[in-house]
Amino acid sequence: MNRTKFHLSVLAGLAGLVASSFAQTGRIVTVDMQKTFDSYYKTPIARGKLEETRDSFTKELQAKQETLKTSVDELNKLKEEQDRPEYTPEVREQKKKALNEKLAELNNMQRDMQEYQRSHQRILEEQSLRMRQNILKEVTEVVTKEAKDAGYMLVLDRSGNTLNGLPSVVYAQDQLDITADIIKILNKDAPAAPAEAPKP
Repeated sequence: MNRTKFHLSVLAGLAGLVASSFAQTGRIVTVDMQKTFDSYYKTPIARGKLEETRDSFTKELQAKQETLKTSVDELNKLKEEQDRPEYTPEVREQKKKALNEKLAELNNMQRDMQEYQRSHQRILEEQSLRMRQNILKEVTEVVTKEAKDAGYMLVLDRSGNTLNGLPSVVYAQDQLDITADIIKILNKDAPAAPAEAPKP
């Protein structure tokens, strides 16, 4: 083999090694962040806590609505009584005063209930946003570490759409998707599922 052929052979071999190395470590891969988020064991736990908070607020609101309903019934009763002909002017004046006081109380209760609804809706939204941000931060950290460790050149999220409503990743081969790998890493420390009670 002459020197020129030898050099070409060596160059071809090196090119093959570089191409092989790039194919393994310089790849562009995809991950479905929404699927990963939903499949992470911490997500249903966080959603459960959010639902508990929502249920607690709902019960408190229902109690306030019942109190408000009772006050409305009392107000209607006072309206019926204030103009009865058998009452003396003094009694009618007392009934009118009681009616005005009950009306003012009712207005305050309605304002309080509306403020309660607004403030607790805001609390729920903030708690939901915080939960999502914290979990997505953990997911992103795992994706980033995996990408660096594996030498990936770029990781694209395939779960979202562009402003045109088109998929952010139009096409990618299945073997380039690392979603299952990321989910496996995230759930490696998941607590064991409770054993089902034996059927009678």
